Amino acid sequence: MEILLFGNPAIPSDNLALEVGKALEKEGHTTRHVNNPLELLDIKLDERVIIDVAVGIKEVTLLTNVDRLTLGRLCSLHDLDMAYFMKLMQRLGEIHDVRIIAIPAEMSVQEALPKVKELLHNI
Repeated sequence: MEILLFGNPAIPSDNLALEVGKALEKEGHTTRHVNNPLELLDIKLDERVIIDVAVGIKEVTLLTNVDRLTLGRLCSLHDLDMAYFMKLMQRLGEIHDVRIIAIPAEMSVQEALPKVKELLHNI
């Protein structure tokens, strides 16, 4: 199963999912960095697992409902993010089954990795 990694490698507070992904690759998992929300339009999300950083959670969490994603305020096209596109795709009937592993933004790779691996094992 391919794992989609969201995040910006240039921003330390937003690259945790990418760092966890590197560790998962070393263990044989197939990962792919999605850095542009428009890429989502060409990806069958129902067949993949997404790993991303989340603000406001305390534990690594499996989300299976796009409606639980919070949208930021949209002021310009630069504010369109992954959550916006996933909600749009769900409304269009393009997403039926989503699995997002959300990692708390302040968690370390060493702390997050075993919890992510456990969730992946149970999916």
